[in-house]
Amino acid sequence: MCRLAKVFAAVVLLVCCQVVSHASVPDPSAKEAAIDLYRNGRVEEAAVALDNLVRESPEDDSLKVWKALAMLEKANRMREEKVPGYKTSVVQAYAILKPLAYRMSQDPDWCYAMAKAYCLNDRPMKAEKALKKALYFRQVFPEAFMLLGDIAYEEGVNAPPPPLSGPPINPREEGASKATVQYDRVLKVQPLRQALAAEASYKQGMVELALRDKKEKAVECWQRAVAAAPQSRYGKMAQERLGRGPGEPRN
Repeated sequence: MCRLAKVFAAVVLLVCCQVVSHASVPDPSAKEAAIDLYRNGRVEEAAVALDNLVRESPEDDSLKVWKALAMLEKANRMREEKVPGYKTSVVQAYAILKPLAYRMSQDPDWCYAMAKAYCLNDRPMKAEKALKKALYFRQVFPEAFMLLGDIAYEEGVNAPPPPLSGPPINPREEGASKATVQYDRVLKVQPLRQALAAEASYKQGMVELALRDKKEKAVECWQRAVAAAPQSRYGKMAQERLGRGPGEPRN
């Protein structure tokens, strides 16, 4: 009788463990849907969906990385729109990512997320180091190329003015050249999501306008952004640069 009781207890324990194990595994379709929200620029919705999934599956480290990425993209948009307080989200995302280091240090998405956190916290050298690591583990990584371009663009924007004497050297050109190379790398990736193509083309236009003062080339870049993904965030921003509303057709 005692032996039978022990067997019964073992079976109950095994069933309970299986139930707990299954409960901690996220629904693959729900996970992919949440990631798609992030990739399609719906970061607010993505952040909520990923937060819910993390609560349901707290042991899934990849969910935490995607949640942090959604938070960082939200912070990035706040910074671009000059909304104060964006660094609070950066700090919160970093607090999610840092404890994962010993388990995720060779995961390219984690490395990229860390780079984005460093970049938004004004630490470009650390961001570049993390991006190099991400690209070691994933050689074709358009989002990483894009962030390298963004860092180079900021380098150009913050470069000192040309010297008053000596050869006419434009210190901004170094940043412009490096940014252009990285945005070109994005556009050469095949297949490439059209929203990313629009983003790279839009940012190429900003390089031409802000760093090189070539308005006609900037317009060409923004036209390519609109053609790639007119309803994406950067497609709409390009239309605004071109003086058209988001719903107006191209000439």
